[in-house]
Amino acid sequence: MGFVSARTFLSIVSDEDGDIIKSIFYDNVRDWQDYNQVNTEIKETLASEHKARFVLMNNGVTIIARTVRPTGNRFYIEDFQVVNGCQTSHVLADSRGQIDDSVMIPLRLIGTQDENVIGSIVHATNRQTEVKSEQFFAVTEFAKKLELFFQSFTNSKRLFYERRSHQYDSLSIEKTRIVTPGNLIRAFAATYLQEPHATTRNYRRLTDQIGKDIFGAEHKLDPYYVAAFALYKLEYLFRNQLIDAVYKAARYQILLAARLLENPTPLPKMNSHDMERHCRVINDILWDATKSDDLFARAAKVVSDVAQNNFGSDNIRVLPFTEKVIAQCNAPAP
Repeated sequence: MGFVSARTFLSIVSDEDGDIIKSIFYDNVRDWQDYNQVNTEIKETLASEHKARFVLMNNGVTIIARTVRPTGNRFYIEDFQVVNGCQTSHVLADSRGQIDDSVMIPLRLIGTQDENVIGSIVHATNRQTEVKSEQFFAVTEFAKKLELFFQSFTNSKRLFYERRSHQYDSLSIEKTRIVTPGNLIRAFAATYLQEPHATTRNYRRLTDQIGKDIFGAEHKLDPYYVAAFALYKLEYLFRNQLIDAVYKAARYQILLAARLLENPTPLPKMNSHDMERHCRVINDILWDATKSDDLFARAAKVVSDVAQNNFGSDNIRVLPFTEKVIAQCNAPAP
């Protein structure tokens, strides 16, 4: 622990052109959040006559390196990540013209190769600011694999899992193809845990399942993509008025109904090859506009029949409503 000059710190986190090196924030739970209130205040401090107080006012930066070699009062670091301090780093880089030798920052430099230690440090240091519980999932290996898996599909089939908040803001990506952790949790819980009623009122209970029933380390990645793409497709139908907007309040109930109508048999285990095969069949339907439009139209009809034109939250966002939807989907055709 100690203090380092802002100029020295910027030399670590910037490239030869003075641009921030994005890759060293890969294990940070959030990407650059732009100039919100906190970041604006940091910028104003650096531009003021009180910039020398910055070291007293800032929470500081935490760097974790897999190799740390001290030589006197200097340190050689290798294979490092800034796990807390992404916002500070970006404001400092943007304000480098106002920075002089009086600007110092608190720095914690940690050397470890233990993944459990790294995870604990990321979690603890980010508790100083408001971070949603699902955002801590961002640094797990499963989340990183999920991010790459979504991007592995081609063209119209590709989605972008926003593992780190705002990570795609600077890229030219269709916003509707960006899947936030919150929306993925809701879509997966509705589609595969059969809990569409828990996506709003009991959302906290869903986040408590992260690492277990949701985002389980051994889970196949495929059902998460299916749930996300199904939600993307359904929102497309709403935007283009192919399904009446009155059904929006029941979007997660429709996702469940669509999955059950396509295949009402019991689900395979989340870590099985059978789950991969199950998802391939659904994907083939979702990727075909004619088939998917028909599937969602039938799912909306099931939900409408159960709702009886009452789409109020007290009617549709409760367990008995979900049970009726399941029963309707499983009922034999007349």
